[in-house]
Amino acid sequence: MKQLGHMDVVNLVGIVFVEGGKSLQLEVVDSLPPHNTTFLTFKNTFSVMLHQTRDEGFPFIICELTWRSIAPEEKGRILADLAYPFFDSKEDPLIQEEQLIITRLEGAICGTILSEEVIIQI
Repeated sequence: MKQLGHMDVVNLVGIVFVEGGKSLQLEVVDSLPPHNTTFLTFKNTFSVMLHQTRDEGFPFIICELTWRSIAPEEKGRILADLAYPFFDSKEDPLIQEEQLIITRLEGAICGTILSEEVIIQI
């Protein structure tokens, strides 16, 4: 199943690991009325690289938050770009999951999250 999503201009108000540390959950609030709260859970998170771009605290404005499935032919390149030890001695990927989702955040916090699935709760 393909997963694709996009959110514009939200406020990141919470970051927490859930499911015994296996998954990451972000709590975001819409910047525009009616200011809905959304929880994005990155189920079975493999990689989290987040960087604060300003010396401010919560809430962090995220201008763009996107996620998409990784095509099989781009899996090796993306894992290598993340610079994590995702390969064995033969340079084969250690992550064997068929579906991987890459999420990118741009704003007061920038970064990348790699997970098996994105679950959205409004």
